[in-house]
Parts: sequence; structure tokens; C-alpha cells
Amino acid sequence: MKIKKLKLMNFKKFENQEFDFNDDINIIVGDNESGKSSLLEAIEMVLNCSYRGRPLGAELTTDLFNINCISRYLSGDKSEKTLPEILIEAYVEGNPNLKGETNSDKANVEGIFLRIYFDEELSDSYSTFIEQPERLSTLPVEFYKFEWYSFAWNRITQYNKKINCLYVDSSRLHPTYGRTKYISSIVNSALNKNSRTTLNLNFRQLKAKFDEEDDVKTINAGLDSSNDITNKSLKVTADIASTTGWENNLQLAVDNISFNHIGKGEQNQIQIKLALENKADDVDVIMIEEPENHLSHINLVQLISSIEKKNQGKQIFLTTHSSYVLNKLSIGKLCLLTNSYVRLKEIDDHTTKTLKRLPGYDTLRVVLAKKIILVEGPSDELILKKIYTNKHGRLPEEDGIDIIVVRGINFKNYLNIAKPLKQTVHVVKDNDGNYQSNIVEWSKKYEEIFFNFYSPKEDEQYSLEPALIETNCQTIKSLDTLAKIMLTTQTYSNYSKSGELPNKKEFLRNWFDGASSGSKKVDSAIRIFDSSEDILFPEYLIQAIEFDA
Repeated sequence: MKIKKLKLMNFKKFENQEFDFNDDINIIVGDNESGKSSLLEAIEMVLNCSYRGRPLGAELTTDLFNINCISRYLSGDKSEKTLPEILIEAYVEGNPNLKGETNSDKANVEGIFLRIYFDEELSDSYSTFIEQPERLSTLPVEFYKFEWYSFAWNRITQYNKKINCLYVDSSRLHPTYGRTKYISSIVNSALNKNSRTTLNLNFRQLKAKFDEEDDVKTINAGLDSSNDITNKSLKVTADIASTTGWENNLQLAVDNISFNHIGKGEQNQIQIKLALENKADDVDVIMIEEPENHLSHINLVQLISSIEKKNQGKQIFLTTHSSYVLNKLSIGKLCLLTNSYVRLKEIDDHTTKTLKRLPGYDTLRVVLAKKIILVEGPSDELILKKIYTNKHGRLPEEDGIDIIVVRGINFKNYLNIAKPLKQTVHVVKDNDGNYQSNIVEWSKKYEEIFFNFYSPKEDEQYSLEPALIETNCQTIKSLDTLAKIMLTTQTYSNYSKSGELPNKKEFLRNWFDGASSGSKKVDSAIRIFDSSEDILFPEYLIQAIEFDA
């Protein structure tokens, strides 16, 4: 079964929001505090009726409620009818028994809902409680209960639930968790029903043999032998009740080392792979919180390969801060959480294939940035940062402007990512000797109003360095100032001997056009960035750093 849509009301960050999902992989990304973990927690709650691996009944706290609905309640008359409620609805596909109209859309569809609301049986107690409303400074969740139903208005319990969900979160791990339900739930997902039944039976038989051990018989023979404690027989015995399952008594071991004593990275990787290896297909939905945590690059590569190969038939939700994870699993599966919710499903196949083939590129910077400047190389980046710092007294990053060097992946792929997200992008591009063809005609392919293109209009200013030279060549003094900053001491000495202004211009242009000009350009840009001398900058670069408020 798949979750097609999730609707949240008054849950944590989400006051009233709707999310639609991909059937296979959903890569959830967003800034810190954007609600990525909360989204996964909501799915866990509505599918498992649990919160962070614990039964929901023990976890009803004010932290689950949206802060705005709490504020409205506390600023009102605090009457019973003003008490807010949480509603989580999962619209699913794959089980007709869940089909009904008990949902906020009033549609005859398959689904499950979880509702956390005021318990009307406690109305009298609540009325007494709020007789002194001034003492109430928080939401009284002690008066709340929850209900868990299908859209067909059938009550759901842990014994009859139809959708199985596993939440793998390395932050939940603790050295003492080796025997807990959290670890056992992961093991359970990797074993089918027959295997679990056989293992449970064999484990109980093993415990039954405990009573027959000679040393145990000797201990029991001397236990309360004078019947001072009880007139009946008192023994130490193993608990072989059928309700005591093997999963609460065993733990995983890796190379004979207890699971809770191996490294965090290995723990994280094993949990995820066990979930994906599930042969019984008992798990419909797998949620993975930041799989890159605690993993080296090589282990991350291996883990992502496992996720790629073994996701057939399962719906995966995954949060990440890693561009590698995003690119390798397909940027087309991205679900961006910002002020709104956007699925990057419109990206073209060529861009997706390029990023999967070259997964190391930091595409998350394009996804998460609000204001972007794309440049050809590190020299352009340094000069733009210098211009911005001179004007504002701080780096552009401090104002949310991300300058990204486009190398190896080209402008087209980055713009194809930004296009469906409607990000503001400034493109600073060399005209390569033909402004009309390489800038004017080329940019016509991108008609989006949030894309802007900047380049020297004169063909002779074909790249950054010729543009800098031309801007600072009004006098010999201004050109000498630029040259002294950009050149090494020895090269500047040769430059000084080149003669009049036209010859000095020619010297600089030829020097930057030399065989190893790439390193020369970066070195010169670093010198400009570090220099306290005043020089002039090309107008197109000054315009490129300006964004609308």
C-alpha cells in the first residue's frame, strides 16, 4: 500500500497543510526547523499510532500541538469549544477495506485518520478546572484522548492495522537499546510470520530447559526450605508464558559483538538494510532519518546502492542534508519543505541522469538557497564577494545569497533544478567573444522572470579579466593600481616596462590569456579579495549582486 496524500491540522509546525507523495521514493529536504522530522513523525503516528517508537497514549503532550492553535486557545475564553484538536489523515491506495467518506475531503477514498481531541466525558472536571482560568498557562492535554479509525469508520488497533510502517532514526539509538522494542521491530521486519513463530517457540523451549539444569535444581531445593516465606513451593524459574516473545529477550550481534556496542554508523546501516531486506513484504512504508549520519563516504555509497536496489514494492520517505544522497536516488524525487511544499517532479530526464552519474555536485545549495548567483569559476565568485563586502560590510552568504561555481555540470542543469522551484537566480556568464549569440540568444531559452543574466556587452570583454582591465584603464595610474594588485612582484616589474597605456593593456590581456591562465586568474582574484586598495569593478558584476528585497 502507498500513501498518496497526507493532511495535517494543528500538528507541530503544520497548522493546516497538505502533502502529496511519490509512490516509490520521497526525499524530504529543507532548512533546519522546516518540519522534516515532524512530517515523518506524523506518518508514524497515523500508521502506527506511536510517537518516536512509543505508544501514543503515553506521549500526549503540548509539544504535539501547533503553537498558533495553543495561543488562540490561551488568549480566548478557554471554554470547552475552543480546545484545539489534532487531525492527521493518510489517504492511501491498495486496501479497499479502508475506503469510506470519513475524511475532511468528504471523498469516498481509502485512508486512515488519527484524531487527538477533548474527552467529552471529562466535561464536568474541565468546567471545574477552568473556574480559575488565570492559573491556566498551557494546553490541558490531560483532558484529551485520541481515536484511530479508517475512512470506512472502522476502529483500528495494533492487532488489525493494515499498513505497516517502520521508522529508522539513528538519533533514537542509545547504548541500552539493544533489547528494546525499537531494535526488535527492525528485526521483525526482516523475518516473515513463520520464521518469527518458529523462533519464538524454540526460544520458549530453551527457557523451559532452564528449570532442569542441576545447578538450578540445587538452588531451588534450598530456596525457602523451611517454608518461612510461604507454605507452597517457591522456585526460581524461567518465564515461558506465550506472551513473552523472543524479541524482548534477544539482541543482535555483529561478529559476536553486541549490537549496542558496535559503531553508530554500522548500527544505522544495519537497521536500514534489514528494513529493506524484508522478504515477507510486511512493511509497506519505510522512513529513514538522515541515512548519511555517522557513515564514511564509501559506506554511504554502499548504503545508497542498497536503497536503490531494494525499494521495489515499498514506499520510502527519507530526510537528508547530503547532495550525494539526493543526486544518487534521483533529484526528481525531491520534496522540498520551505514556506510551502514543492515536489520536484517537473525536472527533465537529462538533468536527472547527469546528476545520478555525477552525484558529488552540491545541488542542495540550489534547492535550499533563496537567492542564487551562478558563476563560471572561483575567480568570479571571489570578485563578486569582494564587491558585495565593499558595499555592505559583510559576505553575501550572511544575507542569504549563495554564489555557486558552475563547473562540470554547466548552467543548464542548475537552471533546470531552479526552474520548477521558482528560485531567483542571477547568472554571471562570460560572453566568450560573442555577446549576441552566447548571452542574448542563449538566455532566450529561459523566459522565467526570476532568472536574470549578466555579462559584458562588448565582445572584446569576453571574460572577467578583460572586463576588469577595460574598467580600470581610464588612466595609467588606475591600470597600474589594478596590475599591482593582480600580478606577482616579478610580473609587475615586467608590466611596468611595457610602455604606454595601450601597451600595458595588451600586456595584461596577453598574460591572462597565457597557457596556465586558470591558476593565474584565481591567484589574481584572491589578491583583489584580500586587498584594501580601491579599484573599479565592471557594471555587470555590480548589478549581479543586487536582489529585490
